[in-house]
Amino acid sequence: MVTCPKCGKSVPAWKLTLLTNFSAITCPTCSAKLRANKRINSLIGGIGGGVGGGLGGLLVTLWFHTKEVVYRMFIIALFPLIFLAAWLASIKFMKLEALE
Repeated sequence: MVTCPKCGKSVPAWKLTLLTNFSAITCPTCSAKLRANKRINSLIGGIGGGVGGGLGGLLVTLWFHTKEVVYRMFIIALFPLIFLAAWLASIKFMKLEALE
């Protein structure tokens, strides 16, 4: 769970969904402005994008060459799973910084 660096209380996970390197959220307890650690946030996005792009490209190539329906189903299932994995990773590993 992600905690506020000022008061130590947990920040709701749904608030982290829209948090980017360029936005900030407000702590519901102490009203401090918080932003994500850019290094960790970029690392999570880079790994998620790389894995999603690599697997997506592989599945599209396999589907294009074989025309098997199972690859199309894997492609459809891949994108929500990558989003979910990136969201869970951000909840687990994200560090918040207080804005001055």
